[in-house]
Amino acid sequence: NTDDQQITDFSLTGNTLTLTLENGGTQDVDLSGYVSTDDQNLTGATLTGTTLQIDIENGSSANVDLSSLVGTDDQGLSLSGNTLTLEDGGSVDLTPYLDNTDDQQITDFSLTGNTLTLTLENGGTQD
Repeated sequence: NTDDQQITDFSLTGNTLTLTLENGGTQDVDLSGYVSTDDQNLTGATLTGTTLQIDIENGSSANVDLSSLVGTDDQGLSLSGNTLTLEDGGSVDLTPYLDNTDDQQITDFSLTGNTLTLTLENGGTQD
């Protein structure tokens, strides 16, 4: 036990870890035996209540408890003109989604019993 050298530096190239020692010299460590060869894929996921189950190919399923995320975003919405706004920031301009292309006028209407019939200027009626 007379060699009390410390590691002063290290580097990793591929799967080889090279250690540099304080009194000189280096030592290579082959890590290829520790490289993971597990190429499993996820085969499915299901959400039951607040539990997410993740199914793994050739392995055990894993469950993730999502209950801590429930109710964490209690933002309110408000609408002013054509802008929809989130309480804690962020908004959406709804103007591009307006359909103001139908400016027909009612040209005639009649009431027969309990039925009101409207006639539009470009055709069509609505009871």
